[in-house]
Amino acid sequence: CDLADPDWIDLVEEEIRELVSGSFLESATIVRTSAHTGEGLDALKEALEQAAQQAAQQRGVSRVDAPFRMAIDRTFTIAGHGTVVTGSVSSGTLHVGDQAVLEPGHVEVRVRGLQNHDRKTDTVHAGQRAAINLVGVHHNEVTRGQELAADGYLTPSQLMTVQLEVLPQAIRPLKHRSRVRMHLGTNETMATVSMLKGSDIGPGQSGPAQLFLAEPLVSSWNQAFVIRSESPVTTIGGGRVLVPAAEKLKNASEATIRCLEQLEQGNASQRAAAAIYFAGMSPWTMADLSRLAGIDDARSLCEQMINEGELVQLKINAQRHLIWHRETLEELYQRIEQ
Repeated sequence: CDLADPDWIDLVEEEIRELVSGSFLESATIVRTSAHTGEGLDALKEALEQAAQQAAQQRGVSRVDAPFRMAIDRTFTIAGHGTVVTGSVSSGTLHVGDQAVLEPGHVEVRVRGLQNHDRKTDTVHAGQRAAINLVGVHHNEVTRGQELAADGYLTPSQLMTVQLEVLPQAIRPLKHRSRVRMHLGTNETMATVSMLKGSDIGPGQSGPAQLFLAEPLVSSWNQAFVIRSESPVTTIGGGRVLVPAAEKLKNASEATIRCLEQLEQGNASQRAAAAIYFAGMSPWTMADLSRLAGIDDARSLCEQMINEGELVQLKINAQRHLIWHRETLEELYQRIEQ
């Protein structure tokens, strides 16, 4: 800004506001800065910090405190060192000497060395680029699209329940059983769309759906993805993952639709309850709710919902008990009666 006239800067700011009107940047802070004079740099740092805090609150869980996860965008080998993978760390922290797994495939590896922007380091964390030297796998066994993660954190699946959104400029509705290209993390795979409400999603509209994937992928609650047409390849829209490893929903009941809405828009306790509903009678742990619902304090939330009757605790014996959603128990009662 040291090179521009103040009146000209005012005009540029007005143009920026018009350009981003109606988008997620509509109310974003504009900071006048100069790398030459240092003007505004402190204000810029403060604005970035506030934006990061806001994003963390909206996501519902601290990305640094969550289990480690990094989508791999490149793999190669260095003489004398072996396999190296690179990517952007999306959550958690990794140290030299840590054990981790490559998913899909569940290949156990150990971290031999770490670099961040060509500098050796002992630790990498969420938000950083990382080059990771791995022991226990040949680089030919690693592919772009796999993820390096804490053991037990991610579960590969060929079926996800999602909230889909079609771009306003799309030339036609997205129909039931359409084939699309799905871009998730650093992976691209084909998928078949199964609508859960209605037979299509029109331009500018959104709705719940299931994606049947051509190959297993790993994901977590609220993870963003992009969908593109099979041919010609154009961007159709995108969405967010609601149930990372889903069961096939033949007929979406009122309870199912309500729980999907809670996963999309609900507060922490509603999301936790909805995630437990979709777990059904399958075993799950408190730690799973970080991946399934973005919850970092699951135990106290579950105790609260048990007291409120939203969840039911079933005692198996003195040491073991199960926690189910009340709707799951009600559905089981109806099946027994039938």
